[in-house]
Amino acid sequence: MSILTSPRGKVEVVHCRRTESQDIYCIKKLIRKFTQRLFGKLNIIYLLEKANLAVTLCNDKEEIMAQATFLDYPNWNVSKQDDWVSVFRELDSEIPCTPLNTLFMHLFVAVDEFSTGCCKEIIRNVFKAVPELHFIFLTVPSYMSLGW
Repeated sequence: MSILTSPRGKVEVVHCRRTESQDIYCIKKLIRKFTQRLFGKLNIIYLLEKANLAVTLCNDKEEIMAQATFLDYPNWNVSKQDDWVSVFRELDSEIPCTPLNTLFMHLFVAVDEFSTGCCKEIIRNVFKAVPELHFIFLTVPSYMSLGW
């Protein structure tokens, strides 16, 4: 359990758990236009079926605050699913990422007011849950700005 504070001072006690199929409706409700521009138009059911790891952040009332889905290859067709390592090595040969120590964020949604804190909490929990994980990448179109 962790405590998140919004920029307006609102406080939520949250915990992280694996995403379940019954979460899909709430995940869809958290999708905004920005989410679609950042991750593309997604079939949430298909994405969760293919995910290597999908985690959900809930408050103490079991309301979904955020969700993130991770796969072992980049989104946006950056490379072929089985050949992303060579593409990344061309970009930066110093980063020792491999299919065994790397995941890619294919979706992140959150309650707007708590999005930054939720993202930090999910990332912290993912690295804690998967000790062999060294890298999480987020690939986005070059014209996109992540803002805060």
